[in-house]
Amino acid sequence: MPRKDLKVAQKVRERIKKWDDNWKFNRTQYNEYQDFIMGDMWTDEESRLFERYNKLPLTFNKLSPLANYLIGEQRQNTPALEVVPDESAPLEAVEVREAIIKSIAFDSHSKVAYQYAFQSAIIGGYGAFGIRTEYENEYSFDQRIVVYPIKNPTRCYWDVSAESPCKTDGMYAGYRTRVSRTKFREMYGERIERMIPSSSYEDDTNLMSFDDEETITVIEDYERSYDRVKMYELSNGKTMDQKLFDELQVVEVDGEEVLWDDEIVTVVNTRTAHRYKVTHRKVAGDYVLEKNDFPSEQLPIVFVDQNSYYDKNGKQFCRPFFKDARDSQKYLNYLGTQSAYMMKISRYDQFIASKQNVKSADTQAIWRDPSTVQGALFYDESPNGNKPERLVPPELSQSLLTQYERTLRDIQSSTGIYDTQIGQQGNEMSGAAVDARTRRGANNTYVAYDSINRAICAAGCIIEEMIPALYDAERILMIELSDKIVQPVPINQPVDEYGTQIRNDMTKGRYKVRLRPGPSYEGQKTVALESLQMVLQSNPGLFNMIADLYCENLPLANNIELRNRLKTLVPPEIIEAGKTGKSPPPQPPQPNPEVMLKMQEMQLKEQQLQLEMKKAEQSAAEKMAELNMKQRELESRQDHDRQRVAMEWQQIEAQKLEAAANLEEQVMRYKAEMERIGADVDIAHANNLSRLLIHADKQSKPPT
Repeated sequence: MPRKDLKVAQKVRERIKKWDDNWKFNRTQYNEYQDFIMGDMWTDEESRLFERYNKLPLTFNKLSPLANYLIGEQRQNTPALEVVPDESAPLEAVEVREAIIKSIAFDSHSKVAYQYAFQSAIIGGYGAFGIRTEYENEYSFDQRIVVYPIKNPTRCYWDVSAESPCKTDGMYAGYRTRVSRTKFREMYGERIERMIPSSSYEDDTNLMSFDDEETITVIEDYERSYDRVKMYELSNGKTMDQKLFDELQVVEVDGEEVLWDDEIVTVVNTRTAHRYKVTHRKVAGDYVLEKNDFPSEQLPIVFVDQNSYYDKNGKQFCRPFFKDARDSQKYLNYLGTQSAYMMKISRYDQFIASKQNVKSADTQAIWRDPSTVQGALFYDESPNGNKPERLVPPELSQSLLTQYERTLRDIQSSTGIYDTQIGQQGNEMSGAAVDARTRRGANNTYVAYDSINRAICAAGCIIEEMIPALYDAERILMIELSDKIVQPVPINQPVDEYGTQIRNDMTKGRYKVRLRPGPSYEGQKTVALESLQMVLQSNPGLFNMIADLYCENLPLANNIELRNRLKTLVPPEIIEAGKTGKSPPPQPPQPNPEVMLKMQEMQLKEQQLQLEMKKAEQSAAEKMAELNMKQRELESRQDHDRQRVAMEWQQIEAQKLEAAANLEEQVMRYKAEMERIGADVDIAHANNLSRLLIHADKQSKPPT
C-alpha cells in the first residue's frame, strides 16, 4: 500500500545526489563514448568549423566493428560456474543446487542482461544488471529468480564506500526508471499520481525530474542493514546460527535434558557473527510505493567494471575499452575528410593551353567536348609557338596515405585487436606468427571478458543466497543435470511419510559459487577439441577410446544423438574409469597356444579314461552276473560236485580280485595323468605371468 514518507524519500534522494556528484566524470564520459562509437563522431563545434571551410565532415568508424567483434565473442562464450558446499551435503543435492544456479544464471533472459552490461562496459566504461524475483506466471504462487538488464547504467547508483568490484557489499544501491503517467495511474491510483510533486533536484542529465508531463521517475532502492547473530559450534563439528539452534530437539536422557542432532551433542563454543538484511523500496516523489525484504545479504544491483583505476584520493575513474583508440579514430576521420576535400578542390582539366591555341570556333567546339573522339586533337597555332600541354591527373598526397595506414595500425595496437583476429589477412607469413599475434590480442581483450565473468560470478553468489528462501517448498523444476539433458527434477521432496528425510533439500546447507579458472565454456570446448585432434593424429587407433568426448566438444547445436551413437564404440570399463579416475581391473592373461594344446590334450585323455572306466565297470558287472549264475547252478548240483565247485569258486574269487585290481590301476593312472596335466598348465600360467610383469616393469621405468 503506497504511503507518504518524507524522511525515506529525502534519504533516497540524498543518496542519489551523493553518487551523481561523485560519478559525474564517469557519467559524462559514458555518454560521450556511447555517442562517439555508436552514434556521431563529430561534435557540433567541429562540424561548424569544417563547414566554415566548405569541408564535409566524414566518418570512417573503425571502432564500432571492433566493438561488435568483442560483443559477438562474448555472446558465444559462457563462463564456467561451480558450486562448492561448505559442509558435507548429499552429492545429489549439490548437483541439483549447481544445476538450478546455472539454469537461472544462464537462461536466455540472463544472457541478454549480460550482453547489455558488457556492451555498456566496453564502450562507456561500466555497465550494470539487476536480480529480482517474480511469479512463474499469473496463475502461480511459486516465485522464480530473474536476472534482468539495465540498459542505461548512468541511471543506477551505489554506495561510494563499497569495496567489492561489483559493489554488492555497499550499504545501498538502486536505479531509476521512467514510467508513463498512464501506467502509473493504473498501478498505484490517480490520487498518488497527482500528488507526485515537481522535484527541486535536477542535474545536467535530468535524472531526477518528476515534473515531466508524460512520465514519472520511479526509484528502485535497496538498503543493506547490519545485524548481529549468535553462532554455535557443536560437539559433532557442525556450526549453526540461533535460528537453526532453536530448531534442535531437546530429549531427556537419564533424567537430564540434552540436545539431539542425530546424536547427543553439546555446545562447544559460541560467538557473535555479523549478518546483513536487504530491504527493497520502490519510491516515487515523496511516496514509498512498495516495501519488502529481499532474500539475500548482498545488494542485487551488480556493477560491471571494464577496467577502472583509483586516484590518490580513492576516487574511481572508469576506462572504456576504446579510450586509447579514440584519438586515433578522430585523426583517421580528419585524414579522410582532408583527403576528400583535396579531391573536391582538385581540377579535372586534361590540358593547359593559351587562348590563341583555341581561338577559332571549330577548335573551341572540339576542346569544349572532351568526349569527342577523332584521329587527332587539333589546335590553333599561336604567334609565339606555344602548344597545349597535358595536365597530370590529381593525386592524393603520399603523406596523407602514409598517415592513414599508420593510424589504422595505431587503432589495432591500442585495442589489441588485429586483422588476423577478425578474419582479415595480416602481414604474418606463417601459422605460428598468426597464432602468436592472436594470443597477444586475446590477452589484451581478456580483461574485458574477465570483468563480465566476475560480475556473473557475483550474480551466482546472490542467486545461491536467494534459493533457500524462494525454493523452500516441494516442486518440480525443469533443469539440466550433468548428462546435458533437460529433465524434471523434484526438490524438497519427502522420502518418508513423516518427512524426516528430504530429497534434494534446498533449504539446508551452505554453498559457495566460484568461477572456474581457465577459458570460458565454449573456449574450453575449442581447446579440448584441438587437444583431442592432436591425440588422434599421433595415434588414430585411440578414437574408439575417446569417441564420446570428441563428439561432445564438436561445435554442434544438438549432438545428443551423435554422442549417444559414438558412445557405443567406447568400452564400458573405459567410460567408468573416466568417471572414477581409477584404472579398470586387469584382464586375465590370455593363455598361449602351447597351454591351449595341453588343455585340449587333457580333455581328450580325460574322455578316453572315462570311456575305459565305463568299459571296465561294464565288464566287471557282466562277470559278476555270470559268476552269480554259476553259483546258483553249483548250489543245485549234487554233493559230489561240491568239492569241484569250491575249487571253481576259489578261481572265481581270484578272478574277481584280479578285475578289481585292474580297475584300481586304471583309476590311479587317471588321477596321475590329471595331476601331471594340471602341473603343466600351472607352469605355463606362471611363465606367462612372469613375461607380463617383466614387460610392465620395463614400461614403468623412465628412459635413461
